[in-house]
Amino acid sequence: MKLRVLVLAAVLVLTTGASAQEAAIKAGLTMSRLESDGDIRFTDRLVSTSFGGHYRKSFGPVALQGEVTMVTRGGKTEDGNETLRLQYLELPLLLVVPVNIGPSFQAYGFGGPMLSLETRCRYIFEEEGLKTNFSCDQSTNAVFDRRPLDYALTVGAGLSHPLASGRIMLEARHTWGMRNIYDGAGTAEVRNRTFGVSLGYTLQLDMEGQRRN
Repeated sequence: MKLRVLVLAAVLVLTTGASAQEAAIKAGLTMSRLESDGDIRFTDRLVSTSFGGHYRKSFGPVALQGEVTMVTRGGKTEDGNETLRLQYLELPLLLVVPVNIGPSFQAYGFGGPMLSLETRCRYIFEEEGLKTNFSCDQSTNAVFDRRPLDYALTVGAGLSHPLASGRIMLEARHTWGMRNIYDGAGTAEVRNRTFGVSLGYTLQLDMEGQRRN
Protein backbone atom coordinates (compact mmCIF):
# COMPACT_ATOMS: atom_id res chain seq x y z
CA MET A 1 0.00 0.00 0.00
CA LYS A 2 2.80 2.43 0.91
CA LEU A 3 4.56 1.64 -2.38
CA ARG A 4 1.41 2.43 -4.37
CA VAL A 5 1.03 5.77 -2.59
CA LEU A 6 4.68 6.63 -3.28
CA VAL A 7 4.38 5.79 -7.00
CA LEU A 8 1.12 7.74 -7.35
CA ALA A 9 2.61 10.78 -5.63
CA ALA A 10 5.66 10.67 -7.89
CA VAL A 11 3.50 10.49 -11.02
CA LEU A 12 1.41 13.48 -9.89
CA VAL A 13 4.51 15.56 -9.14
CA LEU A 14 6.20 14.69 -12.43
CA THR A 15 3.16 15.47 -14.56
CA THR A 16 1.93 18.71 -12.99
CA GLY A 17 3.27 22.21 -12.57
CA ALA A 18 5.24 24.60 -14.75
CA SER A 19 8.95 23.87 -14.53
CA ALA A 20 12.05 23.01 -16.53
CA GLN A 21 12.20 19.47 -17.87
CA GLU A 22 14.79 17.25 -19.52
CA ALA A 23 15.15 13.74 -20.90
CA ALA A 24 18.38 11.75 -21.22
CA ILE A 25 19.87 8.48 -22.35
CA LYS A 26 22.99 6.97 -20.76
CA ALA A 27 25.17 3.89 -20.72
CA GLY A 28 28.01 2.81 -18.50
CA LEU A 29 30.04 0.26 -16.61
CA THR A 30 29.16 -1.31 -13.28
CA MET A 31 31.16 -3.14 -10.64
CA SER A 32 28.96 -5.27 -8.41
CA ARG A 33 29.25 -7.86 -5.68
CA LEU A 34 26.98 -9.99 -3.54
CA GLU A 35 27.41 -9.20 0.14
CA SER A 36 26.61 -12.32 2.13
CA ASP A 37 26.93 -13.78 5.60
CA GLY A 38 26.07 -17.25 4.33
CA ASP A 39 27.70 -20.00 2.35
CA ILE A 40 27.51 -18.75 -1.25
CA ARG A 41 30.42 -18.96 -3.65
CA PHE A 42 29.87 -15.80 -5.73
CA THR A 43 31.70 -13.35 -3.48
CA ASP A 44 34.14 -11.79 -5.94
CA ARG A 45 33.33 -8.64 -7.95
CA LEU A 46 31.71 -8.66 -11.39
CA VAL A 47 32.29 -5.93 -14.00
CA SER A 48 29.41 -5.45 -16.42
CA THR A 49 27.24 -2.79 -18.11
CA SER A 50 24.17 -0.61 -17.70
CA PHE A 51 21.88 1.19 -20.14
CA GLY A 52 18.86 3.43 -19.65
CA GLY A 53 17.52 6.93 -19.41
CA HIS A 54 15.88 9.48 -17.15
CA TYR A 55 13.23 12.18 -17.08
CA ARG A 56 13.95 15.16 -14.80
CA LYS A 57 11.61 17.94 -13.72
CA SER A 58 12.87 20.97 -11.80
CA PHE A 59 11.10 22.61 -8.87
CA GLY A 60 13.01 25.74 -7.96
CA PRO A 61 16.50 24.82 -6.69
CA VAL A 62 15.91 21.05 -6.79
CA ALA A 63 14.55 18.49 -9.25
CA LEU A 64 12.78 15.14 -9.21
CA GLN A 65 14.14 12.45 -11.52
CA GLY A 66 12.63 9.13 -12.57
CA GLU A 67 14.75 6.52 -14.36
CA VAL A 68 14.43 3.26 -16.23
CA THR A 69 17.67 1.28 -16.45
CA MET A 70 18.80 -2.24 -17.35
CA VAL A 71 21.71 -3.29 -15.13
CA THR A 72 23.66 -6.52 -14.82
CA ARG A 73 24.80 -7.40 -11.30
CA GLY A 74 26.15 -10.52 -9.68
CA GLY A 75 29.48 -11.98 -8.71
CA LYS A 76 32.22 -14.51 -9.35
CA THR A 77 33.87 -17.24 -7.37
CA GLU A 78 37.31 -16.50 -5.98
CA ASP A 79 39.00 -18.73 -8.57
CA GLY A 80 37.12 -16.93 -11.37
CA ASN A 81 35.76 -20.17 -12.85
CA GLU A 82 32.09 -19.51 -12.03
CA THR A 83 30.07 -16.37 -12.70
CA LEU A 84 26.54 -15.40 -11.72
CA ARG A 85 24.98 -12.64 -13.86
CA LEU A 86 21.70 -11.15 -12.63
CA GLN A 87 19.99 -8.74 -15.02
CA TYR A 88 17.68 -6.21 -13.35
CA LEU A 89 15.19 -3.63 -14.53
CA GLU A 90 15.78 -0.69 -12.20
CA LEU A 91 13.25 2.05 -11.39
CA PRO A 92 14.90 4.77 -9.24
CA LEU A 93 13.11 7.89 -8.02
CA LEU A 94 15.74 10.50 -7.17
CA LEU A 95 15.96 13.94 -5.63
CA VAL A 96 18.53 15.99 -7.61
CA VAL A 97 20.35 19.08 -6.32
CA PRO A 98 22.21 20.97 -9.11
CA VAL A 99 25.12 23.36 -8.56
CA ASN A 100 26.43 25.67 -11.31
CA ILE A 101 30.21 25.71 -11.74
CA GLY A 102 31.41 28.59 -13.89
CA PRO A 103 29.63 29.67 -17.08
CA SER A 104 29.04 26.23 -18.59
CA PHE A 105 29.62 23.33 -16.19
CA GLN A 106 26.90 22.09 -13.88
CA ALA A 107 27.46 19.63 -11.06
CA TYR A 108 24.70 17.82 -9.22
CA GLY A 109 24.17 15.34 -6.46
CA PHE A 110 21.29 12.90 -6.23
CA GLY A 111 19.81 10.20 -4.05
CA GLY A 112 16.66 8.24 -3.41
CA PRO A 113 14.91 4.86 -3.33
CA MET A 114 14.88 2.31 -6.12
CA LEU A 115 12.96 -0.81 -7.07
CA SER A 116 14.67 -3.58 -9.07
CA LEU A 117 13.10 -6.56 -10.81
CA GLU A 118 15.22 -9.51 -11.89
CA THR A 119 14.54 -10.17 -15.59
CA ARG A 120 17.25 -12.73 -16.39
CA CYS A 121 19.77 -14.94 -14.64
CA ARG A 122 22.77 -16.66 -16.23
CA TYR A 123 25.32 -19.05 -14.72
CA ILE A 124 28.68 -19.26 -16.54
CA PHE A 125 31.22 -22.00 -15.90
CA GLU A 126 34.75 -21.83 -17.33
CA GLU A 127 37.15 -24.76 -17.49
CA GLU A 128 40.41 -24.96 -19.48
CA GLY A 129 39.48 -21.83 -21.42
CA LEU A 130 36.06 -23.14 -22.44
CA LYS A 131 33.01 -21.23 -21.18
CA THR A 132 29.58 -22.81 -20.77
CA ASN A 133 26.62 -20.47 -20.36
CA PHE A 134 23.43 -21.75 -18.68
CA SER A 135 20.14 -20.30 -17.64
CA CYS A 136 19.98 -20.35 -13.85
CA ASP A 137 16.94 -22.62 -14.14
CA GLN A 138 19.20 -25.20 -15.80
CA SER A 139 21.82 -25.04 -13.05
CA THR A 140 19.79 -25.27 -9.87
CA ASN A 141 22.56 -27.09 -8.03
CA ALA A 142 25.03 -24.26 -8.69
CA VAL A 143 22.89 -21.15 -8.15
CA PHE A 144 20.98 -20.24 -5.00
CA ASP A 145 17.26 -19.39 -5.16
CA ARG A 146 16.53 -15.67 -5.24
CA ARG A 147 13.69 -13.26 -4.59
CA PRO A 148 13.03 -11.51 -7.93
CA LEU A 149 12.17 -8.12 -6.40
CA ASP A 150 14.83 -5.99 -4.73
CA TYR A 151 14.67 -2.52 -3.22
CA ALA A 152 17.63 -0.28 -2.65
CA LEU A 153 19.01 3.14 -1.85
CA THR A 154 21.13 4.88 -4.47
CA VAL A 155 23.26 8.03 -4.17
CA GLY A 156 25.68 9.69 -6.56
CA ALA A 157 26.91 12.78 -8.34
CA GLY A 158 27.31 14.02 -11.89
CA LEU A 159 28.78 16.72 -14.08
CA SER A 160 27.31 18.11 -17.31
CA HIS A 161 28.52 20.44 -20.07
CA PRO A 162 26.76 21.92 -23.14
CA LEU A 163 27.26 20.00 -26.38
CA ALA A 164 25.38 20.87 -29.59
CA SER A 165 21.70 21.35 -28.67
CA GLY A 166 21.93 19.41 -25.41
CA ARG A 167 24.37 18.54 -22.64
CA ILE A 168 26.82 15.69 -22.21
CA MET A 169 26.99 14.26 -18.70
CA LEU A 170 29.19 12.01 -16.61
CA GLU A 171 27.75 10.28 -13.53
CA ALA A 172 28.93 8.02 -10.73
CA ARG A 173 26.67 6.28 -8.22
CA HIS A 174 26.60 3.65 -5.51
CA THR A 175 23.59 1.44 -4.84
CA TRP A 176 22.97 -0.47 -1.61
CA GLY A 177 20.48 -3.30 -1.90
CA MET A 178 18.30 -3.24 1.21
CA ARG A 179 16.51 -6.55 0.75
CA ASN A 180 17.83 -10.03 1.41
CA ILE A 181 17.46 -11.61 -2.05
CA TYR A 182 18.32 -15.11 -0.80
CA ASP A 183 15.28 -17.38 -1.01
CA GLY A 184 16.80 -20.79 -0.39
CA ALA A 185 17.01 -23.12 2.58
CA GLY A 186 18.75 -21.88 5.69
CA THR A 187 19.23 -18.41 7.13
CA ALA A 188 21.76 -16.91 4.71
CA GLU A 189 21.44 -13.26 3.75
CA VAL A 190 22.56 -11.92 0.36
CA ARG A 191 22.37 -8.27 -0.70
CA ASN A 192 23.37 -6.47 -3.88
CA ARG A 193 26.11 -3.85 -3.81
CA THR A 194 26.80 -1.90 -7.02
CA PHE A 195 29.04 0.98 -8.11
CA GLY A 196 28.53 2.43 -11.57
CA VAL A 197 29.90 5.09 -13.90
CA SER A 198 27.89 6.25 -16.91
CA LEU A 199 28.12 8.67 -19.82
CA GLY A 200 24.97 10.24 -21.22
CA TYR A 201 23.35 12.96 -23.28
CA THR A 202 20.42 15.10 -22.22
CA LEU A 203 17.97 17.37 -24.05
CA GLN A 204 15.88 20.16 -22.54
CA LEU A 205 12.11 19.89 -23.12
CA ASP A 206 9.40 22.55 -23.33
CA MET A 207 6.18 22.43 -21.32
CA GLU A 208 4.47 20.07 -23.77
CA GLY A 209 7.35 17.60 -23.53
CA GLN A 210 8.72 18.57 -26.94
CA ARG A 211 12.36 19.32 -27.70
CA ARG A 212 13.23 23.00 -27.59
CA ASN A 213 14.46 24.68 -30.78
